[in-house]
Amino acid sequence: MLIKLIKILIGGLLIYIIVKNNVIDFSVFKKIDFPLTFKIITLIILIAILGSFKWYILLKVQNSNIKFKEAFEAYYFGYSLNYILFGLAGDVAKTILIIQERDNKIGLAMSVAIDRLLGFFSMIFIVILFLPYILLSINYSRNIGDLFLANIILYNISIFFALLIFLLFFNKFLNSRRLNIKLIKFLRKYKSKIVTLTIKILKSLFTYRKSIFIININLFLAFVIQIIITLCLFIISFYISFENSGFINQLISSVIVQILSVIPISPGNIGVSEIAFSEIMFLLNNNITLQYASIYLLFRFFNMLFSIPSVLLYFIAFKSKK
Repeated sequence: MLIKLIKILIGGLLIYIIVKNNVIDFSVFKKIDFPLTFKIITLIILIAILGSFKWYILLKVQNSNIKFKEAFEAYYFGYSLNYILFGLAGDVAKTILIIQERDNKIGLAMSVAIDRLLGFFSMIFIVILFLPYILLSINYSRNIGDLFLANIILYNISIFFALLIFLLFFNKFLNSRRLNIKLIKFLRKYKSKIVTLTIKILKSLFTYRKSIFIININLFLAFVIQIIITLCLFIISFYISFENSGFINQLISSVIVQILSVIPISPGNIGVSEIAFSEIMFLLNNNITLQYASIYLLFRFFNMLFSIPSVLLYFIAFKSKK
């Protein structure tokens, strides 16, 4: 309870700092019109569908009786809670909804963690892929960036082969029963909640040893979702007259913000995400000062708008069962 209260206080303090330092221009809400709303909500719906599907194919390995409609409903509700209640138990809620009255509850629950893990890996890969561009954009690392850029073809080939080797190793790892047993035995020597959770994730992950193609599809969809999220931000930036903010800049900023959100500093990382996005955009745009946080704020607003029907329908259905 104390931790939650501290997070709320931090969130409130960050919002105060944002308003006080004029980091966000709240007048951007006046620029919202039907064409913008239609475009962004359509893209967010696509994100939800693809996000549901990439989780659904993991769920099917654990329980073949699950239907896509059920996975979508659970995913949509969890997604909505993350925005309406600022990150409060979204993953927990969708897990509870999907495991009700089903076999292999642990496998189904762990599929949520695996889906998150693969999504996290896709974001790390994007950062590594664009590392030369990031270093070149930051003044104090420009020399390193120039070195990477001069050898960009070699760098990209190296990244491609590194990814290929990782996927081959990952496939070998999943299919090595001997290695799996030894790893689990090694981890059991350590008693902690993190190690226990790691063991559960690994055990669940090993069930995908004959489904490496599904893992690859999940990773591919995770990359596609990041592109669509960036497209949302890019469209919003044009509507609020930030024409030169750059698609790649927004892709990198968005991904880094999502990586940082792994650490829950405030509820839903409200305030944290906006400030982080603004600072990264500032660095990547040659230290040009604009109210970049307004872009992320509007994206959060449209996600909240998209989330309202799910939460309302759930609570109406919940009350009708009483």
